[in-house]
Amino acid sequence: MQLSPMTASALAIAAAYLIGSIPFGLLVARAVKGIDIRTVGSGNLGATNVGRVLGRPYFFLVLLLDGLKGFLPTLTFPWLVERVAGHVPVHLPVLVALAAILGHTFPVYLRFRGGKGVATSLGVVLALDPISCAVAVLVFVAVLWTWCYVSLASLVGGVGFAVAHFARDRAPFSREHIAMSLFSIAVVGLLVVRHRSNLARIRAGTENRANFGRCRKRDGSGLGGPANPGPSPRSGRIGTTLLIVVGVLGMVLIGGTLLVRNAARSVEAVAGPWSLKETDRVVTGQQRVDRVAFATGGDCLAGICPRYNTLLIYKVDAAKTLHPAAEARLEGRPVAVASLGTRFAVLQRPDGDTKHLVPGWWEVYDTLGHRVGSRITAGFYPDDLAASSDGRLVYVLSSGRSEGDEKKPLATLEVVSIDPETAATHPMGNVTFDATDDPERLSLSASGHYAAVLLAKSKRMAAVDVTNPSEPRLIGHTSIATTGTPYVSKSEDDDWIMMPAGTEGTTVALESPPATAGTHGSAPASARVDYLVTARENESALEILQAHPQQHEIGRFPLLGPFNLGHTRPTGLAYSPERGIIAVATRTGSIHVVELRTR
Repeated sequence: MQLSPMTASALAIAAAYLIGSIPFGLLVARAVKGIDIRTVGSGNLGATNVGRVLGRPYFFLVLLLDGLKGFLPTLTFPWLVERVAGHVPVHLPVLVALAAILGHTFPVYLRFRGGKGVATSLGVVLALDPISCAVAVLVFVAVLWTWCYVSLASLVGGVGFAVAHFARDRAPFSREHIAMSLFSIAVVGLLVVRHRSNLARIRAGTENRANFGRCRKRDGSGLGGPANPGPSPRSGRIGTTLLIVVGVLGMVLIGGTLLVRNAARSVEAVAGPWSLKETDRVVTGQQRVDRVAFATGGDCLAGICPRYNTLLIYKVDAAKTLHPAAEARLEGRPVAVASLGTRFAVLQRPDGDTKHLVPGWWEVYDTLGHRVGSRITAGFYPDDLAASSDGRLVYVLSSGRSEGDEKKPLATLEVVSIDPETAATHPMGNVTFDATDDPERLSLSASGHYAAVLLAKSKRMAAVDVTNPSEPRLIGHTSIATTGTPYVSKSEDDDWIMMPAGTEGTTVALESPPATAGTHGSAPASARVDYLVTARENESALEILQAHPQQHEIGRFPLLGPFNLGHTRPTGLAYSPERGIIAVATRTGSIHVVELRTR
């Protein structure tokens, strides 16, 4: 019997708590000397107190055991849940980690009176974020070497972990990362609460020192025997600490000021005749946004999140900034979105293994996130869709047999007519592809008379004549661009189409008619495609290319992370010629809006 993801996750969290509750310090002390570690030394169950009472080897033994009871559940339980339930909730590793720490701190076996959770916390953060954990360990060692207090080193090490996490995470409060960010803050808070008495003793000068003998000469304490702190000059320590605190606060103030100034500056660039400026950057709260599309007129933008099966819709105001309008939950995993005038078509695949049993489908949504009409069946393993400029024809590309299942139909490009008012559909015609290849992406010519289909296996492009939607025809093949840069192919009747390239990325064409400087209007039918804007997944920038008379790069626009620091990876582009703006979807779940103005 297969468990549901929710049931399996609940069992994993409960098991992590029970494992975290195992009092290894108590068990080791009873096994070695037959004593209750809670009645000797500081009374703590942790490795430090065990080491003082039993000796240094047992310090390392308990430290290892307490660390493993946090590390192993955090590392393995999400994997087990995936095996038994087929799906892992995105926040499960963090919840398992927190359960293990709470188990150590409030163990059910000891009436919820446990240790301080340092070693267990170290184990879970090693499993969750090894790099930030390494920073925490370095900070711990540095503080322990300087002041010889394990409690103080533990607290500052926890702070070091949180700082390292937030410094490395470009979107710490996105839906994907918010649990880890809150966990980092919670760990520091829990360490502070559990070390209140230690902080009081440090202030009074009575806290035990422990650093394996280095401080023994000062106060006779260490892990090997009881503490006997004698009088010591505290004024020097207070003065040094005060200087350090003032220095740290000064650096924080200066760094914070520079960070705020950097975040407030506008991201701008110049490329040939174009001036580009970022007008908005929205953190959607999704793990990633894959594709975006503008409604006709550019007053509305839609984006899809394949991780959470979500359609996001934003209104675009006069200042070219985004405002959330709707968030629609989808029944399948979205793979493409296209504009149907003032509505959007969303292509979806079934979730999980169901995709092998059930064909995909597409649905129509209005700008408020409401579904219009009924679900329209697509082929097996749908990959892409496009729509004619008037929104009356939809072209759906499905891989079918090309994904390895010989029982499935051939890969197909299907043409479907749709009523703009009722969203009622009618199949028009289709064309199939060789089963040995795999059609992946689709683009339409400006007139809508031709389609280009990228074939992933053979690295070729299939040309399809869709002038007669009832009888689409495969008219030839050509190799894709080896330069890695998409280009525009023009026909004698002034039609043009975007040709794919050998690298992942999205490109939009700028139909640039003569325009008044500072304005950007809708292009007339005779406009030439003089410029391209492309975004490759591995580069944190938009490339602006001059397409005519010879294609070459004329500039770049940087795509930056939070506070204008770091980088982000683009996953989709959309262009609104009516508004003169480009929307950029990113792997971190943000959407950038970039205004193009003629210089």
